[in-house]
Amino acid sequence: MLVGNRRVIIVSILIAIIAVTVACGGPAATPTPAATNTPVPATDTPVPPTATPAPKSSPTPAATASAMPTAAADMPTPEPDTPTPEPAAAGGESVFTLGEGSVARYKVEEVLARTGFKVATGETSAVSGQVVFDAAGDVVADGSRIAVQAATLRTDSDRRDGYVRNRTLETDTYPEVVFVPTGIGWQTPPAGELRGVQEFTISGDLTVKDRTRAVTWDATAEFGADGAVTGQASVEFTFEDFDMDKPRVAVVVSVEDTIRLELDFVGTIAPR
Repeated sequence: MLVGNRRVIIVSILIAIIAVTVACGGPAATPTPAATNTPVPATDTPVPPTATPAPKSSPTPAATASAMPTAAADMPTPEPDTPTPEPAAAGGESVFTLGEGSVARYKVEEVLARTGFKVATGETSAVSGQVVFDAAGDVVADGSRIAVQAATLRTDSDRRDGYVRNRTLETDTYPEVVFVPTGIGWQTPPAGELRGVQEFTISGDLTVKDRTRAVTWDATAEFGADGAVTGQASVEFTFEDFDMDKPRVAVVVSVEDTIRLELDFVGTIAPR
């Protein structure tokens, strides 16, 4: 009986040990040994990488623009409609010089107390100057100038002349009436050298006293084979255009506003 009790006690102890062991998670795990870093020997044959084809990209705007020809390259440069005139050749200029026999005059219509209507005419031979032309026959303003000595203008009345000198033209202050030619217009453009009678206009700047205005003269000239030139030019303007006083003397009833200026020219034209 005693022996049987011992067996029961031993079995109970074993069961208790097993239960405790199960409750604690069983026996401790055996640690796994650390892996050793064994170097892998390099092989002589390299492993070729797998080639992945690059995606095709669309050309950028800059690349497209550079590939396209520019408009300047494609389009030819247009020719100008009007050719640029070539400068006159050296030595191609000519000059017309006023000579002896040239006369400048003015004409003004007036009404006198005793005789009625009259054209007052004052003139002088104290006129000089020249007109320069280039090889094409155009006026060269630089060097072109015609001057009239205003104080030498004479009419048939000393009283009128004194008024014109002192009040109208103020010749003590402004001794010259000056014309500077700047352009010429031929009625019939001459072909080659000037010959015979020619009609033309000549434009430029007329200075009377301290006023300068652009004017255009009508002219007719005869050109001789020896370079001699004779002719007449005329232009009209008003007293007001140049701020001039009309003559006022006892015998003069009225004076028209328009003045006609004429130039009878005699001279020669020759290479400059």
